[in-house]
Amino acid sequence: MKPIPVLLLLSLAIGSPARGDNPAPAAPLTLAQALDAVLARYPSLDAAQAEIDSARGQTVQSQADRLPQVSAEAAYTYLSLRPYVSFPLPGSTAAFYENIQNSYDARLDVRQLLSDFGRTDALVALAHSGELSAKDALEQARSQLGYQTIQAYYGVLLFRSAVSVADEEILALDEALRISEKKFSGGTATRFDVLTTQVRLSNAHNNRTDTQASLEKQEAMMRQLLGYDPGAPLVLSGDFGAPGQPPDLSATIAAGLKNRPEMKLAHDSADSANTKLDAANRENRPTLAANASAGVEDGQLPEMYSNRGYVAAGVSVSVPIFTGQRITGQRIEARADLRAAQSRIDELQRTIATDVSDALADLKAAMARLVNADTLVAQANEALNLAKTRYANGVITNFELLDAQSNARAAELARFQASYDCVIARHAVARAAGEPPAP
Repeated sequence: MKPIPVLLLLSLAIGSPARGDNPAPAAPLTLAQALDAVLARYPSLDAAQAEIDSARGQTVQSQADRLPQVSAEAAYTYLSLRPYVSFPLPGSTAAFYENIQNSYDARLDVRQLLSDFGRTDALVALAHSGELSAKDALEQARSQLGYQTIQAYYGVLLFRSAVSVADEEILALDEALRISEKKFSGGTATRFDVLTTQVRLSNAHNNRTDTQASLEKQEAMMRQLLGYDPGAPLVLSGDFGAPGQPPDLSATIAAGLKNRPEMKLAHDSADSANTKLDAANRENRPTLAANASAGVEDGQLPEMYSNRGYVAAGVSVSVPIFTGQRITGQRIEARADLRAAQSRIDELQRTIATDVSDALADLKAAMARLVNADTLVAQANEALNLAKTRYANGVITNFELLDAQSNARAAELARFQASYDCVIARHAVARAAGEPPAP
């Protein structure tokens, strides 16, 4: 039987491997359970969650100027130079010093922003937009990882079915070889019949070896996603299911434009660019703040050696006059980012429409192949039964019987492939529409 090339070309693009630190369950694993397990603890999702926490920290930092800024300060000063004024007194000379040699100061400073005319509000909005982008990035990572899990899961099912078909082919060829050798010994078959059967059997073993290697690769990918140890038992429960009906093209495109994670990220980028431009436009606005200090110090006249408490309060205004074209550069950067984000949105609108159209076309083609495969299996099995009867009656040769057996196995394998194509195409449509990964 000739190998089906598409089986040997099946592969998945999966990111950095996860360490196998989760024991494999003894019970069969359904697709829903596999998705839950992968999306619960895959390392790249932890990294994406960390990005959200980091963005949340930046939002907290941006809000700091809205709150009072309190600081404490203590100082000690030693002065060797002490200017003084001397004047004579009866019997002595007196001196009046302008400062003391050892002075101490301890105070508490408080600054409260009264208004910066929207500068802080713009910075807070910019930080919050980064937090939203991080959340949408996590959603995108979950979507990609979930659909990789779905493809790996059904890939394992497909190759296990292919291995079973290859085993059936080998058993049938073993039996055909036994019969050929028996007939050759009895003089009713030629050496050519035996050699031809042996060649077919060798090719069947080679095909099974290739299929088994592909299966092991798919199982390794599945263990990586689940976090299992290499070689751990991988017991899966499920089938390819019914393909269902293709959804409406226009409705699916509309859903994709609304729900696709990459479209959400593109809109996030545009919103961030708008917010950045707004922040740049407010950068040259004045800042109004209240300042207060309270403390204890010495060195003040008339009792310079006494610690005396004090309170100071005031209002300050800071107005940027020239910033070295920093604000101009920020505006140029924000406008460029906004233009790039809008271009990305326009490109995604085209890409999503194409993705949906391609996915629906693949689904319809796969469904048609599945219908044809069911018919082909029925016809091939009927032909095989007739060939067995005709061979038993001596009407056909061993070669014709082997051809009928190979055609029946090929039809069965084609049906598995068509079923796999249908379920993968169905999930491709869901992914193109922006739906979260689900069984």
